[in-house]
Amino acid sequence: MKAVTELSNKENKPRLIPVSKQAERRLLSVFMALIELIPAIRSEFLLSCGYGGGKTSSVQSFMEVSYASARLSDVRPDGLISCKRGSTEWGAFVEAKADGKSIRPDQIQDYAELAAALDIDAIITLSNEFALSPSELPYHMAASKRRKREIYHFAWADLRTFLEGFRNHESLQPLEREVLSECLRFFWDASSGIATYDAMPVKWPEFVQAAGIALGFGTKTQGITEIVHGWQQERRDLCSKLTYQTGLDVQLIHEAGVRSDRDERLNYDRRALADDYLLTATYAFKGSKTQLKALADLQSCRTSVSLQILPPSNKKARAVVSWILNALDGDSWQGSTVSFDWKGRNQNRTFDLADLRVEPELASEGQKDAPKSIRIVQSKHDVRRFKSRKKFIEDVEALTINMLMAADEVGFLSK
Repeated sequence: MKAVTELSNKENKPRLIPVSKQAERRLLSVFMALIELIPAIRSEFLLSCGYGGGKTSSVQSFMEVSYASARLSDVRPDGLISCKRGSTEWGAFVEAKADGKSIRPDQIQDYAELAAALDIDAIITLSNEFALSPSELPYHMAASKRRKREIYHFAWADLRTFLEGFRNHESLQPLEREVLSECLRFFWDASSGIATYDAMPVKWPEFVQAAGIALGFGTKTQGITEIVHGWQQERRDLCSKLTYQTGLDVQLIHEAGVRSDRDERLNYDRRALADDYLLTATYAFKGSKTQLKALADLQSCRTSVSLQILPPSNKKARAVVSWILNALDGDSWQGSTVSFDWKGRNQNRTFDLADLRVEPELASEGQKDAPKSIRIVQSKHDVRRFKSRKKFIEDVEALTINMLMAADEVGFLSK
């Protein structure tokens, strides 16, 4: 590949322990070293960049590449990934920003011109700017300026979520898992330069306001797609945080089904928001039948988190009620409501936890066998905070993470 043979600085390789003082250089060095070292991660990442041979190819990567012989000798991409399998070659230039810095389209145009001259297939940009998908850029690039190169973009927070998904991956060797854990420790550090998703789109207050009046809004209301995309980013980011906080294998479950694609999920979420004024996020845990669900109701300005668990199979009705009361004996569960789904039609019974402690026999009255499931709900109702783009995110995350940590502590997430 010309992009490798004509390199002026082949010795500048990515390092797992970089010495650069620039945040974007440190992040890029760690990430590129990681994907070069761990084939399973490299394969998944490059597949999302249009290359399907990442796991079995020979791979070379370089930092701050330059080409003295090229016409654009002053253009220096932050990185280069080069793959070769048999006679097939594939390469990508990489540009990285961190903290509050944004990708500059004019710089990517120069990379595209250099890529065309060196037979590079793609350009990958990384920053704290969120994208709807890798192929939908958060910055404008005219088709005529791409030089027929494929351009992909990833937010650092999304990449961190992607890496968290490999923490308990069965294909990783013990040493690979150890390396990944150390890299994630750096990616979660406040000094890394990675910004998480922390605010809903600009029109969020308008949609909350509209949900509370008769006029409301519909699936074609301007801005609804941006609201849904914002929520989709938040629930991905939250999934990453739940994984990091607990060390568990947390999976985001979508109501549209596991086989649904991005467009189907977007349409489903848009209808749910327009028809019911609801935003939802459901999480499952590997090895456990417990599910955690976050729900935002725009009409009531209420955020709720529910934990659905299965009762012990060896206990009868009254014993199950005693068991759940003992498990919820802590400050973390104050203010919760508890629902029992007993066998038979219309047998769901809901109690405030405080009331249930006073009269526990009411929950199992007329029942002998254990309930099919138990649901514990905590909620927050604060109109002013709900309408705030940032405080809404803060409350969703605090409520969800706190409940999950409490659930893990009492053993609800165990197999």
